[in-house]
Amino acid sequence: MENPFKTMLANEKLPETIKQKVMDDVALIKLSLEVADLVSVKYPSTIGNFFGIGKKSTNKPNKKDKEG
Repeated sequence: MENPFKTMLANEKLPETIKQKVMDDVALIKLSLEVADLVSVKYPSTIGNFFGIGKKSTNKPNKKDKEG
């Protein structure tokens, strides 16, 4: 099987429909990654913090801060 990219000429321009289809596919992939990140990382973290089962803050006030 011959590589189609080797047969393309350097000055040949792609039709706008193909260019738009590729850009739409890239946008769909970006959207899918963003939704996956939202559902798998950010949403559980937010729910965990809301109900107090997430990571707790280790910044406890010092005795000096309470007295002052």
